Amino acid sequence: MVDARLPAEWLGSIRIDNLSDRAFRVLAGALMWCNGQGTDGAVPARYTKYLHPDGDDRAAFDELERAGLWEHVDDGYRLVGWTTALRQSTAEEVERYREGARRRQKEYRDRQRAMPAVTPPPRAIGALPAEDVTHNGARDVTSNVGSGSLTEPGKKTRAYATRDTTAHVTRHADSPFCAKHPEGTLEPCGACARARTALEARENRLSIGGWDCMVDGHKLVTDGTCAVCAFRPDRSVA
Repeated sequence: MVDARLPAEWLGSIRIDNLSDRAFRVLAGALMWCNGQGTDGAVPARYTKYLHPDGDDRAAFDELERAGLWEHVDDGYRLVGWTTALRQSTAEEVERYREGARRRQKEYRDRQRAMPAVTPPPRAIGALPAEDVTHNGARDVTSNVGSGSLTEPGKKTRAYATRDTTAHVTRHADSPFCAKHPEGTLEPCGACARARTALEARENRLSIGGWDCMVDGHKLVTDGTCAVCAFRPDRSVA
């Protein structure tokens, strides 16, 4: 598809302003028809009927000729100054542009076909995806925590949140209960649940299948110890 141009300098141009509406419409129709057909401004007589919805308008044709916008030739009319005064592209220029566009598109497709296909690296036999390891590890930990472990009423504190939010838990105490309930409680208590988790971690009774601290990092619990390996930040590793 080729677009016809209406130069901006035609606004306020005396020659264009003096045209009647019908003559200007014929001029615009001639520009569009010649660009679409690639005739460089030539309009054979048998096609002038397409320049206006009402067909041939001899008065408008004569008006355009008097204005010097087109001239009568043996086989119809020819717009004057197709590439200069009218600022239109020649059929040769349009074809060069199209050929360049086709060449660029072909080069792009050739580059796409030449690119190696990206394939995921092979996975070791029996290895679990990382998301499965994380999911299984979290399941094993939270299965022993009990009710009230994730959040306490009116708070948004996770079971393994910062140490400041669990200051009331006795540090390194070999007790499955919190300082508030040293003898235990029948009510759900998040602090007691965290104390039980910390005790099991210290006693190496809390296991997370498939977790590798050298790869995944330590799984720290409330008191800063690792729930998987023997990592203890405040005392030497046995």
